[in-house]
Amino acid sequence: MSKFSLTATKTSAFSLKPAESVASAMAPKKIVIDLDAQTRKAEEEKKAEIQAQKQAKLEARRAIEAAKDTPVEHTAPPPPPKQNKKQETKPEREARLTAAIVAEEKQRAAYKAEKNPNKPLSVIFSGHVDHGKSSMSGHILTNLGIVDQRQIDKFKTEASKLAGESWAYAFALDACQEEREKGKTVESARATFQTSSGRRVVLLDSPGHKGFIMSMIEAAAQADIGVLVTSARKGEFEAGLEKSGQTAEHGLILYISGVRNLIVAVNKMDDPTCQYSETRYNDIVASLTKYLTSIGFKAANIQFVPVSAITGENLTKPLSAEFPDSPLNWYKSSCLVDLLDQIKIPKRDAGGFLRACVSGKYKDNGYYVVCKVEKGVMNKKEVMIQPSSLITTVQSMEDEVGDQIQEALSGENCRIQVTEEAYEQIYDGTVICDKYYPCEVVNKFVVKFMVLDHPNVLTAGFNAIVHVNTSMQPCIVSKILATLDPKTGKISEKAPKFLKNGQQGLILVETRTPICVSESSYEGFLGRVLMRYESSTIGIGQVAKLRYDEE
Repeated sequence: MSKFSLTATKTSAFSLKPAESVASAMAPKKIVIDLDAQTRKAEEEKKAEIQAQKQAKLEARRAIEAAKDTPVEHTAPPPPPKQNKKQETKPEREARLTAAIVAEEKQRAAYKAEKNPNKPLSVIFSGHVDHGKSSMSGHILTNLGIVDQRQIDKFKTEASKLAGESWAYAFALDACQEEREKGKTVESARATFQTSSGRRVVLLDSPGHKGFIMSMIEAAAQADIGVLVTSARKGEFEAGLEKSGQTAEHGLILYISGVRNLIVAVNKMDDPTCQYSETRYNDIVASLTKYLTSIGFKAANIQFVPVSAITGENLTKPLSAEFPDSPLNWYKSSCLVDLLDQIKIPKRDAGGFLRACVSGKYKDNGYYVVCKVEKGVMNKKEVMIQPSSLITTVQSMEDEVGDQIQEALSGENCRIQVTEEAYEQIYDGTVICDKYYPCEVVNKFVVKFMVLDHPNVLTAGFNAIVHVNTSMQPCIVSKILATLDPKTGKISEKAPKFLKNGQQGLILVETRTPICVSESSYEGFLGRVLMRYESSTIGIGQVAKLRYDEE
């Protein structure tokens, strides 16, 4: 008989099942975990999260694009809190407006000077007496048509009666009868010509005689470029380089006057003692290069050219064009006028405050002053005359050839008409200034000085003549403040008793009357000092300080 068990069912209270089924039902059940299912669930949740982030970014991007196309109404920021600002006074307002006007004028002047295609060049012809400066200048002017041949023929007739026919070209610049009778230049002559490129050259012919050195110093102060004329004739060249020679002294004066670019014209190459010798020319070049570099010139800024002022060789045209058979044809570089056309013009401060240095004055149906604008711009307006501090008005202006102009820029020479009152206050060395920013006027200043040729030693109490630009004043060396180390420039000894030739030092200079000067680092043209005693240049220097503390 089979075994049965009693179980409950949904349909009836009890039912019969086999005994094995009951046993399996009563046994403990095993729990089975499906790992693959859990992994799939986690991945699905992560995907859903990433999709939600992408959707959020997409909606944000759409919102930004929509905002770009939608005009935004800007709300004005709230006004700043009121401040109790001090009301501007009338003098303060005038000062502010003046400063604005000055700044605008400076900017305009600087721009015009930079764009000026015909920048003027002031050139001084200097050198030892009778080396041919005036003849060279006159021949250049004749070749360029400034002086016509009829005038030269007239000068030849006059010269043959006075100094010799060879002086005819020199007479083109020697204006006064005294100069023609003596056969030497006494004052600095002036002429203007234009080069092939359009550059305006103001030619200053200075006297070479030692007795008229003051005129040469005044002309050098107005020059941008120097032409140092020396003779190739045997004996004459050597005399110019001697201790008392004017070739050497004129070179020194040019350097202390601010000339940094130099052309050396080796004249009289046609002389029988030279006969166009290239060897003689090279010897002169070597000797002068050695001397000029010893006083401060850079060899790269010195150019040499062989010429003949009498024949005209190598003055205004290349030898190959005008003198194809010249014995000077071993020279292959530019002629003298072409060198003047090519030479670099010094940098100028057209945007600075007006400074115009006076070199002369005259009366001609009015009162006229000759000056060179060293800084800024000169026009028909109120200016200050220093050292008198007189304010006056420029009534009219002319350029070098007498044409009416409205203004003169830095580096240009001009003639201005002034009142009689101003005319009486003006002399050589006067500086015409911006009325709001005039130059300094003092009668005591400290100079960094180098003694060159003192007859003994330089001591306190020494009397001399001091030159600053076109100004010439009696002065006294009131104190020797220090000696300077020539290598470092630093003070090596304080309050020495004297300075001897070759030494550098700081000295206190006192002039008889007030003088226009400036520290050389600020305005070099008013800061370079040359001191002379009797007929010699005893030393050169630079203004180091305008005020001296006695303590």
